[in-house]
Amino acid sequence: MTLNGYRYLGRKRLLEKDEPFVDGSSMVVRVEYSYWTLCYILSLEGAKKLLAAQPLSKMVPVDEFLPIMFDKHPESEWKQQFENRNLKAFSVAPLLVYPTHYTGDDNYISDTEDSLTLHTEL
Repeated sequence: MTLNGYRYLGRKRLLEKDEPFVDGSSMVVRVEYSYWTLCYILSLEGAKKLLAAQPLSKMVPVDEFLPIMFDKHPESEWKQQFENRNLKAFSVAPLLVYPTHYTGDDNYISDTEDSLTLHTEL
């Protein structure tokens, strides 16, 4: 299978939905809503799709932007801000990379985990 899009090597699944394996693969799944851009592979085609969406003009966090771009984000209002949501996204299964600390662990640091959602016009 060639990479054409985005592939998580480490992530946090946010929904307990089945994620089907890609045909002919026993280690790559089609992803649902996920967080943690802690390790990934991005193809040139995938990078072009992400840049074409002009994410900086809308100031959306990357953990929200990526699921929007592969059309698996639960917030339809947010998705409507980005016309072409056709990024091909996959994940290795099992994951290859994990964070060193999780929420609540000693020495855990995050500048986003406890941040508030701003409800203003984009």
